[in-house]
Amino acid sequence: MGSKIVINSSILDERPTGLGIYARNVIKELYKQDESIRVLSPVDIDGIKTEKINKYVKPSYKKRGGLARLLWTQLILPFKVKKDEIIYHPFQYISLFSSSKQIITIHDFIPLYYPKVAKHQNKYYKILMPILLKKSYKIVAISENTKKDILKFYKVDESKIHVIPNGYDTKMFNIENTNISTLEKYKINYDYMIMVGASYPHKNLEIAIKAISNIKIPLKLIIVGKNSEYIMKLKELTHELNIEEKVNFIGYIPDEDLPSLYYYSKAFVFPTLYEGFGLPILEAMGCGTAVIASDNSSLSEVYGDAALIFKDNDSSDLKEKMESILTVPGLREDLIEKSKENIKRFSWEKTAKEIYDILK
Repeated sequence: MGSKIVINSSILDERPTGLGIYARNVIKELYKQDESIRVLSPVDIDGIKTEKINKYVKPSYKKRGGLARLLWTQLILPFKVKKDEIIYHPFQYISLFSSSKQIITIHDFIPLYYPKVAKHQNKYYKILMPILLKKSYKIVAISENTKKDILKFYKVDESKIHVIPNGYDTKMFNIENTNISTLEKYKINYDYMIMVGASYPHKNLEIAIKAISNIKIPLKLIIVGKNSEYIMKLKELTHELNIEEKVNFIGYIPDEDLPSLYYYSKAFVFPTLYEGFGLPILEAMGCGTAVIASDNSSLSEVYGDAALIFKDNDSSDLKEKMESILTVPGLREDLIEKSKENIKRFSWEKTAKEIYDILK
């Protein structure tokens, strides 16, 4: 007999990001445990037998894809699932018209904290999310902070919520995948600290730019992220502070180049104002660099005792911590050693096993 588990993988496309990365990794690990799981997906997944669904649900179709995904989940998915099957949604959708038990993963509440970032999602979280959470049989929260937010914003039975942290890609983000030639590719021949995911204002990269403007020790900031309205504002800030030579906007880079850029940096700087989890912290630690991070939301659950912490949104304190990495003997090396132990707590295999226990 099969497991009677069906996974809604409509969040996937050929180049998944964010929620898609979570879904792909969890699905792969779940399938290793139980090959009778039915995976409904618009794309192929290596090593998994999938049941193909409408291609227009893919995130690559932007807003059109989001609408198609919502409609598919509500109107078509119920007819693809038997009453005695359990549906797992690795993202914040549930079928209102299905009589099957459904389990949902909630990642964060950026649309509620930062409505300007996701205007259409803000309405979804305000109007539909209360109904979805009430209908959910079980809820997976990716951090204790996300659980706290669920209880803060909605009336939910706390016993339904299971906190299961994310994993990270250990095969990609490790020291073995580093190569000095990557620095030559990007013409990096100087000491630097790195920031990634420069996509939205809540990432708060401004305070790192302000911090480095006051650091006299030779050091540059490398900012990884494709061009956007937010990146343009950051470039304007470097111009206003007259520090263009201290900040390198490197643009989009392929994943395989990231380990080297992490490894050879003096530190990974993460000044974000809010995260449901904070996956880049694990990626940086996996690649053997020190982490400097703010003290808010879920971040302490991820970095444990293995990061150098600065006061939330405090540019002066961040400046001091950046200088400490460069000047305090043994500090950087100590953080890296602690990181090696810290990341042992996280893996997609562990994440999927805990989710599977709920599904079963």
